[in-house]
Amino acid sequence: MKKVLVSGYLGFNNFGDEAIFYALAEHLKNSNVEVSALSNNPKETSEKYGVKTYYFKNFKAIIKAIRSNDILISGGGSLLQDKTSNFSLYYYLFIVIIAKLFFKKVIIFAQGFEPLKNKFNELILKLVLKTTDFITVRDEKSKKYLKKLGIDSVLLTDPIYSIIDKTEISNDKEGLIVQLRKTKHINNAFIKNLANQISKNFNEKISVLSLQDSMDLDICKELQDELKILNIESVLIEHKTIKETIDIINKAEFMISTRLHGAIVSNALKTKTFTLNYDEKLKTLSDEFLLPNINLDSFSYERLNEKLDDFFNTKTEIEEYRKFDWNEIDSFINSIREKK
Repeated sequence: MKKVLVSGYLGFNNFGDEAIFYALAEHLKNSNVEVSALSNNPKETSEKYGVKTYYFKNFKAIIKAIRSNDILISGGGSLLQDKTSNFSLYYYLFIVIIAKLFFKKVIIFAQGFEPLKNKFNELILKLVLKTTDFITVRDEKSKKYLKKLGIDSVLLTDPIYSIIDKTEISNDKEGLIVQLRKTKHINNAFIKNLANQISKNFNEKISVLSLQDSMDLDICKELQDELKILNIESVLIEHKTIKETIDIINKAEFMISTRLHGAIVSNALKTKTFTLNYDEKLKTLSDEFLLPNINLDSFSYERLNEKLDDFFNTKTEIEEYRKFDWNEIDSFINSIREKK
């Protein structure tokens, strides 16, 4: 049995990253591959997904994990970026370097890339990626960026689509879901304005959704408070499993999302979606599927309100998504000899 170690943003209860790992782990286990993972919360990750886990900051544990596996899979998501911090970029590249020092095969899995802020970081990224064995990306922009760096990659899509494929789209949709996360752009003035626009355009069931409590919960509660001032009741949704979250989004008629995977799920399940683009990856998604959106780096409240009015009151066609194809990854894994 082949053995795979996954390095990703696990154990932080981030819906998108956890859903990607769930899709990957289930597929690999169904393909008779033994899966283990590095995690911020090894016990929780192990119990959730039935895999062996190691603490992601324990150097000895990392070495042990890499040595005892045949393949390192880095991803998916947006791991290799320096927008959050240099540490994040260096950490995930460090894991790749260690794997190559032990002559392990390395797969970069369905990652999203955008130009790094620091040119030195970009050089390090290029050098490390050139040592890897198989690179897959989740969107055309990522593929073009790596091509500029002289790196070939295979274009897939987001792995969460492989979960969505198994979900029957609800024909009885109702209500609005608002999903917010903490960013520098979403302040008290923004929340007040958003609450007013919701009160103006929508008077049915409203849910406020947290997809990572450490980043979302406080800001979601602020929106609830503003809605309450306007005599609008809402339900706070938190601590849900991946499948529960997908089912909740599937039943909604409208969704406003600040998180990429909230928007991916809602659009794929034919829930009308408005994106609040705090990051390039959301802009990429909204451009690809022609989603109504606002770029939080450069917007006016007047334009935001016009777009929200249109969102609630204009019928639009929802673009079909491209299914996730496991074939090339499976072929690569099957071509690798098992660890003796």
